[in-house]
Formats: sequence, C-alpha cells, structure tokens
Amino acid sequence: MRVGTIVAARDAGGRRGKGSGDRNRAETGREGRAVELERQYTDVDGHRFHSVQAGAGEPVVLLHGLAGSYRWWRYTLPDLTDRFRVYAPELIGFGSSRPVRRAPTGIGELAELLLAWLDAQAIERTHLIGHSMGGQISIHLAAKWPARIARLVLVSSAGIPRRLPLPEVTRLLSEVIPPRAWGRTTFLPTIARDALRAGPRTILRAGYQILSDDVRPLLACIESPTLLVWGRLDPLTPLSHAWQLADGIPGARLEVIPNAAHNPMVDQPHRFIEVVRAFLLGDGDAA
Repeated sequence: MRVGTIVAARDAGGRRGKGSGDRNRAETGREGRAVELERQYTDVDGHRFHSVQAGAGEPVVLLHGLAGSYRWWRYTLPDLTDRFRVYAPELIGFGSSRPVRRAPTGIGELAELLLAWLDAQAIERTHLIGHSMGGQISIHLAAKWPARIARLVLVSSAGIPRRLPLPEVTRLLSEVIPPRAWGRTTFLPTIARDALRAGPRTILRAGYQILSDDVRPLLACIESPTLLVWGRLDPLTPLSHAWQLADGIPGARLEVIPNAAHNPMVDQPHRFIEVVRAFLLGDGDAA
C-alpha cells in the first residue's frame, strides 16, 4: 500500500515549514475573480508532489497533461473556488513535482501514486477533471477505485493508442508543430516554459507510457457520471477518440467546443467553465 505524507509547504517568504502556505501567488479566472493559492509538498512512496489549492466546499482535483503544470488550469481553478475546494497537483516529473528515487514506470503506477496523494490529503471522494495525459490517469482512477470519484470530466483525454504508418506520422507532425495545434498563442510561453522545465527525457518517457497504455478495457468499469469536453480543432487527440471514449463509458456525454484545439480550457475558457461548472453542480441532471 502506498503511503503519502504532507511534508512541507512554503510561506510567502519562501521558507519551508509545516502547514504554512504560499499565499503570495494569485490566479484570476474568466470573471476577474482573483484567488490566493496555497502551495503544498507531499511525499508519496519516494516521490514528492507539489500542488496548489484554494476555495471551500466539495473537493475537485485537476490533473494536467503531458509536460504541463498547475498553470494550465489558470482560467479554470479560480472560477470553481466559490463552490469547491480545488486541488491542482503536478504530475511526477513535471512542474515542481519530482521523483526522489526513480521515475514512475507507467500510467497505472501514476494512478496509484495519485490515489496515495488523495489519501494524504484526507480526500475520501472527489470530483476529478483530467486533461490529456491527466485524463488518461483519471480513467484508471475512476475505473479501478470507483468509490473515490464522484463526477468525472475528461478533457481531450489520451488513452487510445495511435499506430500510424509513416505518411500519417508525417501528416500528424505537420499539424502538431504549428502553434495552431496548441490553440491560443498567448499560452505558448507557458507550454514552452513547462516543457523546458520537464526536459526531453521526462517528456519522451511519459510519451512512451501514454502510447503504451490502452484505456478502452477500463471504460465499462467507470461508474461516475462522466462528461467529455473536446476541442473541435484538436489534432493531438482527435474527435474520433472522444466518441470512442463516450461510447465505452456508461451514460457519458460529449461536449465539443468550436474554435478550440487541444487545450479547450485555455482556448475557450468561458464556454469551458460554463459547461464544466454546470456538470459538477448537477445542473440538468434527471430527477
């Protein structure tokens, strides 16, 4: 059994101390709501998670994607804090989360580490929102430990392998390399900074883990109400994958956002938060 321990946080002056939070950084959401973020470090089975959190209410956990950080939720996190306690852990190897002894060996192990992180936070049951690689990990969590996940949101989720012949690989790269593949150009500096911080070895290893894992056998085991949110222009996780996931998860529904690519929470933040917030609050659920 993996065990997690909250080891330290940093206060506004940068000093490490038990239970102290860094409230010096603020994020602003789509409605101009600024929130102060509390930072925390948690040791789990030889790995150190960095996370930020804010708000009050039912817990919501946000999982970023490959080469990301909590900053990928900059437009989402603030607009949930009036109704939810929002947590944004950084996956091991990305952001400020680091493996102490070794890197995780696969998506399944990352899901186990996140489960232990939830235990360390004393979160028995949470809403879970996962983007790309974070969505893939979220599928493992929801399928293997269904009692722990209340509502599940999968955003441009990975998890369906793509075995492409060389001409298709060439075509995919031609779509991925231009900035349009990543949506809003003002977000590109964040993408570049996080990728440089992670380093090519970590990104390549995680990319291999993503492509080696097929979540389709897990989909029927998901019991949580599930919403899939996809950018219509996404070249990295195509819309056909969204339909496969939606068809495999009992009762899941799909929301496609126009004029959004792989990061709909950044490309169209107003529409994204509107859809996700309504789902988490149960608006429109059958009586």
